Amino acid sequence: MPATEINGNPTAMAAFSTQLKAPELPSSLARLGTPPNLGGLFEGIAMSLLDKASTALVAAYLTKVTEEMVTYSAKVKAASASYTAADVTSSLELVAATAKLAQQGVSLVKQLTAGTGTSSTGHAHTPTPGAHAPTDPQHSA
Repeated sequence: MPATEINGNPTAMAAFSTQLKAPELPSSLARLGTPPNLGGLFEGIAMSLLDKASTALVAAYLTKVTEEMVTYSAKVKAASASYTAADVTSSLELVAATAKLAQQGVSLVKQLTAGTGTSSTGHAHTPTPGAHAPTDPQHSA
């Protein structure tokens, strides 16, 4: 299965796409707006700068995950709709093929019925005397 293909039950895929939610951004990301604490010991200043840098990386990661989850949800929903449409199309084609086959079967039965000399009621037709020449050479002499 190629990595770009999604296989599955269309109903389950549609339900999954509606339940797929991105994580909520934690309130700690609000710290990005405050300046780093530059007062105090060198270690405290370094820790404050590292906190800002890591918070920015986490915010960027969560933003990317949120975007990807929204995209994935849309892809699954589209795949579900595509599968459903393909199912409907295939069902209609199957019904049409079945109807065509049934019609051909009825035509064949009519041809066989007409060819064997029976009517639609199932009674054999009485042949007209002398209508057919005998095929046995002893009877022709």
